[in-house]
Amino acid sequence: MLSLVKYFIAHLLSGDARQYHSGLTRELALKYRVIPLHDRIPPHITIKPPFETDESGIKEVERVLRSFAGNERSTPLVIDGFGRFGFRTVYMDVYKGAEAVSLVRRLIHALNTNIAWMPAYPLEGNKLHASVARFLNRKQFRRIWRELRVLRPRFESTLDTIVILKKEEGVWKVMTSIPLRGEASGWVSVGQMYRERVAG
Repeated sequence: MLSLVKYFIAHLLSGDARQYHSGLTRELALKYRVIPLHDRIPPHITIKPPFETDESGIKEVERVLRSFAGNERSTPLVIDGFGRFGFRTVYMDVYKGAEAVSLVRRLIHALNTNIAWMPAYPLEGNKLHASVARFLNRKQFRRIWRELRVLRPRFESTLDTIVILKKEEGVWKVMTSIPLRGEASGWVSVGQMYRERVAG
């Protein structure tokens, strides 16, 4: 019988954004007794939620990702402030720039159409985010949200790699990192779009 393993696809945060995320998740875990995300998963933006497959299946996923990455350029990301999904999850918000959203949706489409067994989820790629606290109860959420909602951390980054993460003994570990071809383009125009949104 083939052994099924959990995987998911993401972009890892880097630089100041990664450092801020790691410090914040550690602080929230200690202060509010929430699940210590910093011990279980690298700071990331989810692209494809967790799925299960065997060794041959994940090789198929990697082939599709490498083919996709070979034809795509990196794109800018702006992380700005915090958001929430109900009371269960609080996250660092990713500005919904057209280039990043389009790239992620193309990637999801490539996976869903080229891999017959790949599960498709509603609203995939619709809200890019980096979770800082999950599986909260209402009391935890109220205390955390009161603290974070007034903060506006902002980081300019680049979506330049795709990673496959594998779950091993309750911890998500990077299995494969795949760079996108070429350098980021259009940064000035996307930055201008961001500034216009804030100013408006």
